[in-house]
Amino acid sequence: MADKKKSVLVTGGNGFIASHILAQLLKLTILPSGYDVTASVRSEQKVQQLLTINPTWKDKIRFSFVPELTAPHAFDKLFDKSYDFIIHTASPVKFIVNDVQKDLINPAVEGTLGLLQAAHRLAGGDLKRFVLLGSAVAVLNSFEDDGVAGRDYTEKDWNPVTAEDATRHQDAVLGYNASKKLAELAAWDFMDEKKPAFDLTVMNPDIVIGPMLHPVPSPQSVNETNRFAIYDFLDGTYKTIEDVSFPFYHFVDVRDVAKAHVLAMTSTGASNKRILLVSGVITPQLVANTIRENFPELKCRVPEGNRSQVFPKGVNPTGWDVSRSHEVFGEEWSYRNLDESVVDTVKDILRHEDSWNITGTQQAKT
Repeated sequence: MADKKKSVLVTGGNGFIASHILAQLLKLTILPSGYDVTASVRSEQKVQQLLTINPTWKDKIRFSFVPELTAPHAFDKLFDKSYDFIIHTASPVKFIVNDVQKDLINPAVEGTLGLLQAAHRLAGGDLKRFVLLGSAVAVLNSFEDDGVAGRDYTEKDWNPVTAEDATRHQDAVLGYNASKKLAELAAWDFMDEKKPAFDLTVMNPDIVIGPMLHPVPSPQSVNETNRFAIYDFLDGTYKTIEDVSFPFYHFVDVRDVAKAHVLAMTSTGASNKRILLVSGVITPQLVANTIRENFPELKCRVPEGNRSQVFPKGVNPTGWDVSRSHEVFGEEWSYRNLDESVVDTVKDILRHEDSWNITGTQQAKT
């Protein structure tokens, strides 16, 4: 008798990273050792949008609905079946908000705790591992001087940022950083206090860029990191390179992040670990150089800047020690480089622009 396929729940299934996780899981479903996949989204409309651009996914994913992450017992309905693994990606990633506490911090913390609590109460003994999409911003120091590189960050480091820091200034970047740190800390505290039958792995990627498999019906739907790191070069937002700064200066490709989540479900070395995911440096000048070199027809849309000045003036960011990712995922583990990620992302954006019916001379933002 064939072994029963392992069952996986992916939350936030129509998101930028989650859609790539689903794609990688579905590649494995044809194998005897593949997966039975459930994805949670907010509504039936989100499902239809996702299936419109990924029609081969129909009937291969079971969808469940969680309209509001912070509602009491919001995730209970997901546990009408058992899971071997949960991958939790649902959390806000946006840098324009009205209230950082309500719009960023509360949903991240309450959503993570709510799902952990539901899993502990309802998952039974089948659930082996809870994989949480965290962020490198839970690790880096938000208050470090960008002009002085320090010791490379490792999984032992924690961002000193607090919710009070973010709310006092209503700073969305600090709010996002605090949301990811506090959600992850809440997860580890839960594990220490409740000692559930399953273990925990937290993935901590830096700026995530790459092609988009999630619904992108308009320029405004481009995900936040692709927006500021890539698309703002193309749509006229950045008039000069010299005036552009990024909130962070290291990146990782979304396809590598997705693969890491899938591998983390079953990697023995991932148990109860944080794992940094960082490929290398990303700066405004490097992105501009890459686009102009690989897409000569886009030179009219992308400022040239100073090709030889890699970092903005005064910026010398601290690096990252990603040795744990190589140790956990094995000798074949590698990261896509910046050229590949930027080129593939730009190709994908141009494909979307065709569907948006805008030309290179039109501005995507209104």
